[in-house]
Amino acid sequence: MRHIRRITRLLLVSLALACCTGLLSSCWSRHELNDISIVVGLGIDKKGEKYKVSAQIVNPSQVSLRQGGSRNFSPVVTYDATGATIPEALSRMTVKAARQLYFSHLRILIVGEEVAREGISKPLDFIARNREMRTDFYLIVAKNTTADKVLETYSPMDPIPSNNLFTKLETSDKLWAATGKITLDQLIEDLSKQGKNPSLTAIEIIGQKSRGDNYTDANYIDPTAVLKYAGMAAFKFDKMTGWLNETDTKVLNYLQNNITQTTGILECPNRDGLITFQIVSSHAAIHVNYKEGKPVFDVLLKTEQDVRDVGCEFDISKPDNLHLLEQLGNKRYEKLLENSIRKAQKELKVDIYGFGDVLHRAYPKKWRVIKDWNKTFENVEINVRALVTIRRIGTTVHSLQNETR
Repeated sequence: MRHIRRITRLLLVSLALACCTGLLSSCWSRHELNDISIVVGLGIDKKGEKYKVSAQIVNPSQVSLRQGGSRNFSPVVTYDATGATIPEALSRMTVKAARQLYFSHLRILIVGEEVAREGISKPLDFIARNREMRTDFYLIVAKNTTADKVLETYSPMDPIPSNNLFTKLETSDKLWAATGKITLDQLIEDLSKQGKNPSLTAIEIIGQKSRGDNYTDANYIDPTAVLKYAGMAAFKFDKMTGWLNETDTKVLNYLQNNITQTTGILECPNRDGLITFQIVSSHAAIHVNYKEGKPVFDVLLKTEQDVRDVGCEFDISKPDNLHLLEQLGNKRYEKLLENSIRKAQKELKVDIYGFGDVLHRAYPKKWRVIKDWNKTFENVEINVRALVTIRRIGTTVHSLQNETR
């Protein structure tokens, strides 16, 4: 009897599992590769009162390394369409693209300068709402060119230019720190944050722009056209106000603690030549206090550096000489910070560093009284101080140039 009950219970459990399995659906949102066009790069420009949208689509048969023989077709294809809104332009693009556009592998979104100056909130609304798009792609601004021209420029190192732009930005941000990896989530946060305005990395075309879309030219040792990141674009709310050069971008990353590693140079004391340092650690602290009813900010930047190259006759093994280099480094950093902050206050007239955010968190009641922080920021007092520490000098004490004389 027990054996029969056991078998009956087993059958009932099996029947229940079978019923539940029947209720489960398969991948309802799946897309067959043959039915989709994988978009890796997206560009947004203005064309009159409408938007011109460009989409860089992968050609899988030409990208695959398993396929032998010469390439008869381009590894990517760029289509464009114009519409009153971004969704309309993408829908119009279906008359050119043979398959449904698929955005889950988007790597780069490029905004044209005209769109950036007019305002990016409206064109990016569709991007933020689209459930197919992940938020790990980077946003950049086309400088002295248009977004579609950037997408039409081949990369000599990667068959997919958008992938090359993605990787190049990650590498530059990690090792040089004169760019910024801004994702959609971070941009939305900066747009909604009180006391801090957003900034996006700029991209420009170096060389012959008209020949950048020629795949054979990209095979040269010295390509005719190269895509290069060039500083950042500063925004006031969602409208671009101006450009940050390489030094200004580094200062921005220093103050926002976005430095992983970078390189700096210093003139040799009392002699010709340069000493190169590798910054291996950096931390900035911003504090605010009220003096005579006005906010006053104090910035302290601490960096740890290693000596990478000595281009003059200077004995870095002596503690006094190392201390001298640290003092000179302090003055150099303080000058760089002061110049870039003054540029943001007087030329760009926008707080991209987040001083207002610090004030908002420290004095919320006083913050409510300020009607226009960017206007206040133009004349606010900001004191900077740098503290450089040299950790390592390398395995060679004297300059190799002097040893060979």
